[in-house]
Amino acid sequence: MIEMNLLAQFAAFADAGTLTKAAEKLHTSQPALTRAMKKLELELGVPLFVRSKNHLELTETGRYAVPYAKRVLQENLDFCSRVRSYERSLHTISIGYCAPVPQMVLTPIINSIFEGKTISADMKDDASFAEGLRNNIYQLAVTHTIPDGDDLFVKKCGSEKLFLSIPPSDALAFYPEIHLKDLDGRPILLLSHIGFWMQMTKDKTPNTRYLLQVQRESFLELAQNSDYPFFFSSYFMHRGEDMPGRINLPIVDEECQTDYYLVCLKRDAKRYEPLFRQIDEQTIY
Repeated sequence: MIEMNLLAQFAAFADAGTLTKAAEKLHTSQPALTRAMKKLELELGVPLFVRSKNHLELTETGRYAVPYAKRVLQENLDFCSRVRSYERSLHTISIGYCAPVPQMVLTPIINSIFEGKTISADMKDDASFAEGLRNNIYQLAVTHTIPDGDDLFVKKCGSEKLFLSIPPSDALAFYPEIHLKDLDGRPILLLSHIGFWMQMTKDKTPNTRYLLQVQRESFLELAQNSDYPFFFSSYFMHRGEDMPGRINLPIVDEECQTDYYLVCLKRDAKRYEPLFRQIDEQTIY
């Protein structure tokens, strides 16, 4: 069986083109690299190189072997990654969240159902979540659209709408509702880790100056002590958690109203059945 380090050195030589460059890239000596390539030829039983003084060049068979060597190396990396991820999944539940409110609502539910498990959460745009599930990066994901794939188990777990919170003195306070375009060019307070909402709002308001806050405490302090507008969630409105002295204007853009879906691989649905059984369309509301 061919050693992986021999294939790695072979691929490095093919990419570098010369012994000198390949040896530098691999942090080894030219004689050591030359011996490794000779060993690879002996193990394969075919000539891969044309040799001359201080020079090594691939034969036609050598050039043919390069993409296959790279494929084997990549498959070896994938093998190691998948096995390690699977072992980790037996003790840790990794969850991809597309927005803050689903994480806020589902975290205590998941902790109570899977007591003793380590819960690892990731907050970002959900475009890569389906692939992350397939590659065992995540065991669960919350998305704002139904992901494609017959291998996925999906259940709606709620919805959310965005409002704009402003003081009564704001020029927009007399409007019954607004569009995102009405905010373009204005400074707006915004938390930095808000998943898919971030790119959506920036796309719709390219000229707006967002005052990004990393810490929620800093965000709330600025929100309470300034006239800056900020986005407010229907989730908090339904619970009577409005900020005093502020008006919440509906934003009518369809992008500001979303449903949420809890997703896992179908093959894992049995494992997470207690969670799916406990949630419904108004778990996040």
